[in-house]
Amino acid sequence: MQSLRLLPITSALAVSLTGWAWFDPSPANAATRQVNIQITDRGFQPGQVIAMINQPLHLHVVNRGQRIHQFSIPDYRIYSANLQPGQMTDIEFAPWTPGRFAITSDPSGNNQPEFHGWLIVTDQK
Repeated sequence: MQSLRLLPITSALAVSLTGWAWFDPSPANAATRQVNIQITDRGFQPGQVIAMINQPLHLHVVNRGQRIHQFSIPDYRIYSANLQPGQMTDIEFAPWTPGRFAITSDPSGNNQPEFHGWLIVTDQK
């Protein structure tokens, strides 16, 4: 099983009059949300993932199809390796920009996705 962990650049080093301090705008008690995604030969299940901005997200991706597939969220620069049938990967990140972002499978790597899904990142509860 492959594992890919991406950490967003949400922490900044801040200088105060008393010395150094870490500034992290995300809530300290934010629980990681897990979403199971299956890739079939027809697309992603579910076809849409809704996430909160700056909240940790764990995607467990399994290729349930008969062909090689791949998982990408290009706007977040997330790209898995090609997944053989039955192979899985785990991706963790905290989306830092609200909006609607394509999830694709492009096993050829030629920027010609075989199908799309969507990541919806919102700042509304």
